[in-house]
Amino acid sequence: MSIYLKRRLLVLALGLFILYFCYELIGGYFRSRALLSRYTLLEARYTALQKTNQDLHIRLAGARSDEFIELNARDRLGLVKPGETAYKIVKED
Repeated sequence: MSIYLKRRLLVLALGLFILYFCYELIGGYFRSRALLSRYTLLEARYTALQKTNQDLHIRLAGARSDEFIELNARDRLGLVKPGETAYKIVKED
């Protein structure tokens, strides 16, 4: 094999390596941009879910209070304390 052919093969191999390296570099850049975009969306969703979770904990604490339980028992079940008089309003059609 001549030196000219060896140099051409070496330049070709080096050129292919550089092309492959550039291809991987550009692909990695776009993959990282896509991951960053997805991460941003997931982070926003996580923040919204944390806020919802916090609101639900506040509502749950309120629902466990004695005042809330008594109010619901009176409203839904029509319970009356001893000594109270209950009235029911009936609409005529």
